[in-house]
Amino acid sequence: MAAIHFYRQGLLLLLFNFISTAAFEKRFSDFKRCADEECSMLLCRGKAVTDFSGPDCRFLSFKKSETIYVYYKLSGRRADIWAGSVNLLIYHFGYFPKDLLAVNHLYTDKELEVPAEV
Repeated sequence: MAAIHFYRQGLLLLLFNFISTAAFEKRFSDFKRCADEECSMLLCRGKAVTDFSGPDCRFLSFKKSETIYVYYKLSGRRADIWAGSVNLLIYHFGYFPKDLLAVNHLYTDKELEVPAEV
C-alpha cells in the first residue's frame, strides 16, 4: 500500500517537472488535433483519475473524478498534453497531461490536424 503511494507521488513529481520545463516555451507544439478547423467542437470527455494543479495559468486544475471536456489534443513534439475545460457552464480552460484523464465518451471519430498558434 505504501509503495503505491510513493509510486504515485514520484510519477506526479516527474510529470510536474516535465511540464514545468515546457511551461517556459511560448508554444508546446506546432500542431493540434481537433474535431473541426476552429477547434471549437468537443472531441471527447472523461473523468480525472487524480487531482492536478498546473504549474502556471495556462494549465487546467481539477480534482479527481471531475468531468473534463477535451477540445483539442496537441500533436507533434508534445502529444502528451491535451486542452479542455472542467465545466461547460463556468469556463475554466487549459492544458493538462492526457494520462490524467480516463476517456469515457467520444464525440467524433474524425480528427483534423491543424497548425497551433502561439
